[in-house]
Amino acid sequence: MKIYFTNFNIQIPLDLEIKNLDYYRMNSFSRRSTAVIFFTGLLIVIVNLTWWLFYAKTEASFEEQLSRRLGSLAVLGASGFNGETISALADGYLSAYEKALDQLEQIKAADSLSEVFILDVDYNYMVTTSLDEDLIYYLILLNREAIDSAFFNSGENYFSSVTASYRTDDFILKSAFAPLVDSTGDTRFVLGIEADVDYADNLLSLRRSLYISTAVSIGIGLLFGILFFLVQRKISATEHSLIRSQSQANLGRMVAVVSHEIKNPLMIMRASAESLKKENNKPEADFILEEIDRLNQIVSRYLGFASGKLVLKIETVKVSEFIIDIISKFAPQLGEQHIQLKSTVEENNYENIFVKADPIALRQVLINLILNASEAVADSNHPEIIIDVRPEINRVFIIVADNGPGINPKLLKNIFEPFYTTKTKGSGLGLFHTRKLMEAMDGKISIEFGDKKQTKFVLSLLTADKE
Repeated sequence: MKIYFTNFNIQIPLDLEIKNLDYYRMNSFSRRSTAVIFFTGLLIVIVNLTWWLFYAKTEASFEEQLSRRLGSLAVLGASGFNGETISALADGYLSAYEKALDQLEQIKAADSLSEVFILDVDYNYMVTTSLDEDLIYYLILLNREAIDSAFFNSGENYFSSVTASYRTDDFILKSAFAPLVDSTGDTRFVLGIEADVDYADNLLSLRRSLYISTAVSIGIGLLFGILFFLVQRKISATEHSLIRSQSQANLGRMVAVVSHEIKNPLMIMRASAESLKKENNKPEADFILEEIDRLNQIVSRYLGFASGKLVLKIETVKVSEFIIDIISKFAPQLGEQHIQLKSTVEENNYENIFVKADPIALRQVLINLILNASEAVADSNHPEIIIDVRPEINRVFIIVADNGPGINPKLLKNIFEPFYTTKTKGSGLGLFHTRKLMEAMDGKISIEFGDKKQTKFVLSLLTADKE
């Protein structure tokens, strides 16, 4: 990685690799969240699936047991009719009808059945325990297949055909049919027995309970998910804070080494510049001394920042003179790159605007933003950087705008984080350090977007009275 002191374009190579902390944190958070959501959802699905499979198995077991019972009753009831009675009933003898009805009543009473009846091949009632006066069996469409099956299995005295459960009015019923053969062995009628599905209410109650359980489990799952998300966000923020603190500690150790290596040659350069000044008294020597002292202050500030002991000297700064001074020194340099650096301070007559700031820190902030903007507009047709001032009641806003391609909105949340950079070269500390300097001056830095994706970095500082 390389640390850039942008004022003097000094590059210090260090054998250090610091990964993008936010990228790691967000991916870790996303993986944990996905895993918890997946396993929570899987658990809810498995539990509810188990409940509903149990319900389906219970329903199938009840259905099978009732089918076997009704089938046995139908066969047992049919065996109680002899062939002569069936033949006499077919011939219309009243005595046969009375005997058959008496047997049907006995079958119904013995097993608490809803209805017991005898049907002919045309689905007409021959005998029935029902008080209904209808002659035709009214459930033909539901039970035709079972009735026909009983007729077609002619001569099988131990055969029965059972229907599936069906609903009529407010009841759930189930029927079974067995063939009735006459004295010649032919199937003349079928015996039908109809029973109320007495376990239907229990199954309905169980199903309702399962609906409630499913809804409650989903609700608990959602609540757990929300609680996990909130706790995970807290943990992630704490983790991020710890990693960030560790990175700053590493940065402190790194800057201590860098500052030590830089200060020694700086002292030699300063001594040489002082000798040149004494011998030749040229103005360039003063400029060299001034810039060496400024570089020394910048290195000291990086060291103070990294060690958590950043101390600024807050003064009253005249905004117009401050900005004009910066432009006068950097406009020629940027002009060589065909980048126009200008300000609206003079034309707007902002002579009496003062802010509370550390001049060296504010200078560093503006230079960082100007150099970042110069890189952003490098490929523009008419590259331009404008420094504007917007005074308000208690604050003054200094705006650095460029006409570059703009910043991807997805990057905004990370742009002020340490070590975050989209450049192939750079430490990712410039904007992070800029924000720290602004906060140390009770100021703020934010980003706005103008027309045609114009990027604007807005510095907010407290207004000061003229000294």
